[in-house]
Amino acid sequence: MNSETSPIQNSDDYLSRLNDAQRQAVTHGTEVSSGGADSSPLLVIAGAGSGKTNTLAHRVAHLIASGADPRRILLLTFSRRASVEMTRRVERICKTVLGDKTGPLVDALAWAGTFHSIGARLLREYAQQIGMDPAFSIHDREDSADLMNLIRHDLGFSKTEKRFPGKGTCLAIYSRVVNSGTPLADMLLKHYPWCAGWEAQLKQLFAGYVTAKQEQGVLDYDDLLLCWAQMTSDPVLAADIGGKWDHVLVDEYQDTNRLQADILMGMKPDGRGLTVVGDDAQSIL
Repeated sequence: MNSETSPIQNSDDYLSRLNDAQRQAVTHGTEVSSGGADSSPLLVIAGAGSGKTNTLAHRVAHLIASGADPRRILLLTFSRRASVEMTRRVERICKTVLGDKTGPLVDALAWAGTFHSIGARLLREYAQQIGMDPAFSIHDREDSADLMNLIRHDLGFSKTEKRFPGKGTCLAIYSRVVNSGTPLADMLLKHYPWCAGWEAQLKQLFAGYVTAKQEQGVLDYDDLLLCWAQMTSDPVLAADIGGKWDHVLVDEYQDTNRLQADILMGMKPDGRGLTVVGDDAQSIL
């Protein structure tokens, strides 16, 4: 599918609902010139309540209506609910342009979800290439905290004279370190100063936790991003994974952590086809 074979119908109707800036973002790179469509990266920065998410939904719909193959669009959100709502918005917008053709096209938008859900799907697909059992299990946060607590107890840290950090705090520290790439000592001083005296023990705990996961053949939510980021650090794998999609769109980009940002840049190092929207007034981890 391309914009030359699938012209947009009734475009003025749904684009007229947008202001000039939103319309510019929605249509960026979809008009074909003598040199072809412009797939340069697009960064949309706007404050809360300004219609960022609606603009992104219109852009996805406009790409599909312009002839982009929905199977080659990756839409990343930060919650399952947001993914479902985004897909519904795209379908509603497409209906005003494509009518009866909308259903099959939106159904083909198969790569829409959270970073973690897409990561899990890719890891199963590439498991054998990276030496991983494709039948791995995924621990949710509660399971992960329980495993952390088990290792904490086995190491004797649950019976220390001075109270050792609880399982929830330990998991939170571990997760922040993994996702931000910040050294443990720096993370403790900045975010958990009351735990700074336990740095050596926490290192031991985290090492035991990783070993236990490997022995049990399980991944936690952080591993889904970490392993995906590691795959995209390999040029061959990165090119293969990034080549799956002509367009990668990210909602709430200000909420991305370092691993997620590394994943995006690993897949699309030149930024071609990449669209991110976010609020620069909110902090990025």
